[in-house]
Amino acid sequence: MSTKFECINISSKQPETLAKYYKTIGIPVYCPFGCYDGFRIGKEDEGYVCVWDSTKWGESTAGYITLVFKVDNLHKTYESLIANGISVLPPKTTAWGGQELLLEDPDGNKIILL
Repeated sequence: MSTKFECINISSKQPETLAKYYKTIGIPVYCPFGCYDGFRIGKEDEGYVCVWDSTKWGESTAGYITLVFKVDNLHKTYESLIANGISVLPPKTTAWGGQELLLEDPDGNKIILL
């Protein structure tokens, strides 16, 4: 029986670049082994994304994914992204009435900030 969601695994040909990108957009990055093979995106004590170096372990068979993160203030986050040189369109209102920002990481994974 499952007691806790652990993680989702993805692979990257450029894990260090990917980690720096997520740090730049304000998403927590944790490198438990001091390297970028097996680093974590998200908070360590919650479910997270684990990124493995595909040049070492091979490509993930899952393809690209969409990562969804909740932020404290979407408009301040947008301003911060622009200030950090991240190319992103302004927040938009979705069909369900919420606001979101859409991004794409260096590996082509989609990111939604709510």
